[in-house]
Amino acid sequence: MGIFLLLVSLLCIAAGTWQLIGLIKADEPPPPGSKPLWIIITGIGVVLFFLLKIFADPM
Repeated sequence: MGIFLLLVSLLCIAAGTWQLIGLIKADEPPPPGSKPLWIIITGIGVVLFFLLKIFADPM
């Protein structure tokens, strides 16, 4: 389960960051709602990563 969460979180972070950089570098304005969507996807990846770190560390 831990490796699955790690892969999903890394995929969300990589895809979200890649799309955000593409939207920022584009000459034309982005479609409405696309920037917040990719920010949310990147944020979900970061949250999943921290949840994995919290639950994987022994107390």
